[in-house]
Amino acid sequence: MAKTTRDLSGTIMVGGEAFDWWLDREPQWCNTGWQGMAIGVRHSEGKREALMQFPVPKGVAAGSSQLRRQQVNDAIVKNCIEAALAAGWEPLSRGRPEVFEVDSQGR
Repeated sequence: MAKTTRDLSGTIMVGGEAFDWWLDREPQWCNTGWQGMAIGVRHSEGKREALMQFPVPKGVAAGSSQLRRQQVNDAIVKNCIEAALAAGWEPLSRGRPEVFEVDSQGR
């Protein structure tokens, strides 16, 4: 069994509240072009999800064949959650997942 070198999910405290997060998508090619990494977030007691979409890494659009994995750490996830909350995401409400575009640092 291979050892994972990075976390693909976890729980983080933001503003005294617990949020569960997971890596939803690695950067990938689709029929409309390149899509960046995406992180899913849900309040531990809520049902509504937020999907944080990151930009395509530099060099990918230029045709680089060496696609490196983007790093995910607690600071980036925390920035994503704070940005979504500031943009009006209500994690304890019901409804479809909301999609947010963030920069490479999750802001």
